[in-house]
Amino acid sequence: MEYYHIKKEFKTAWQKKILQWYSKNKRDLPWRQKKNQQFYNIWISEVMLQQTTVKTVIPYYDKFLKKWPNLETFFNASLDEILLVWQGMGYYQRAKNLYLAKEILKKEKININLEDLKKLPGIGDYVSSAICAILVDQNCTVIDGNIKRIITRAFNLDKNKPNVEKNIKNIATKLTPIKNNRFYCQALMDMANLICKNKTPDCLACPVKIECSYKVNTEPKIKKRLVKRKLGVTYFIKFKDYVLLQRSEGRILENLYCFPITRFVEVNNELEEQPLLKAIADNWQKINSITHNHVFSKFVKHTFSHFHLKLFIIEINLKRKKRFANFEWVLKKDIVNKPSSVLMKKIQEEVFC
Repeated sequence: MEYYHIKKEFKTAWQKKILQWYSKNKRDLPWRQKKNQQFYNIWISEVMLQQTTVKTVIPYYDKFLKKWPNLETFFNASLDEILLVWQGMGYYQRAKNLYLAKEILKKEKININLEDLKKLPGIGDYVSSAICAILVDQNCTVIDGNIKRIITRAFNLDKNKPNVEKNIKNIATKLTPIKNNRFYCQALMDMANLICKNKTPDCLACPVKIECSYKVNTEPKIKKRLVKRKLGVTYFIKFKDYVLLQRSEGRILENLYCFPITRFVEVNNELEEQPLLKAIADNWQKINSITHNHVFSKFVKHTFSHFHLKLFIIEINLKRKKRFANFEWVLKKDIVNKPSSVLMKKIQEEVFC
């Protein structure tokens, strides 16, 4: 790891300019309102903001706080209720972690410090540091993807070098102020979103442009990874007004309801699709004792964070209500009350049209 000596004059100017900029340009966000400056509100907002943009989070945050205005009311929330409010925002493990964490908070009070906060499911270095900085102005270094971008550019770090993460943390720690860190860390977040944007940074408007080493169009590009393509099959099985649903156990759609779905298999070209689909469907139907000819006439496409999915749909109308060990029959009209994913909504549009 490289050692960065940051002079006192540089650090003072950097902090002062960023804090002055923030006092004039900070975003008006619901979790920044005075009434929301408490653990519950900041916790919910920071968990939602992981992997999700501010624009997307705001309506979900407002809906969440309307249903559960404080921690005491949230204590009574079921996992399904949380998932229903959360559906559409993705990364559903976050919602499950909120449920697990509030079950712990029912029994014991957590102090606002890094060590105690990290005991809660779903709270790691970033969320614990953000909560401690914002609520008690602790001198802890807050680093997310946006703040990494600012530090990387300002100090002309090579993103392709193996030690870049350690260098970012080293620099960010040295620049973190002892006082007013609650405003400083939020200022960096706003700067990253309003000025130091990923593709079109507005360097002329930057408060620390004199201190910054960044030059437009000189950033080394990170090699793009090829996104995997996967196939799968989902079954729309119905009997009269009932449809068969399963509660997903995989990490991607964990605890959400969906139509029975097979495992996803990686595919390299379209010529592999049909034989793979047949093998996937044959295996699933054998396990679940279903005899049905495959008709792969409908499919939906969906992109997850790390792969593209092409999901084919097999429709089956049963003449009798068969019992399945891992699935449940639900009235078609009641599906809306079950927490589900965007992928599930896409399938519904195909089969209910």
